[in-house]
Amino acid sequence: MYITIKFLKSSKTIEVFPGNTLLAIARENDIRIPSPCGGNALCGGCRVRVVEGNDPQDVSAEEYNKLTDDQIANNWRLACSFIPYYNISVDI
Repeated sequence: MYITIKFLKSSKTIEVFPGNTLLAIARENDIRIPSPCGGNALCGGCRVRVVEGNDPQDVSAEEYNKLTDDQIANNWRLACSFIPYYNISVDI
């Protein structure tokens, strides 16, 4: 089953199988998401906001460590830790 990911800033929409992180998906499709620590969940620099289709129940421990409760409540995620399983729209 494919999911659809819309990257709003680049106006790209892609279809992928779920299972990879958002950062890996973006890199595979030539979409740049800053990741100062190389995608190792050390810095929080790969923050993205999921505008549509987020699953707030699936927040990783790394995200809880790097994002505030307010950011999580407002659908901010770490692209290096967030594995989308549903159709989403993302603002970088």
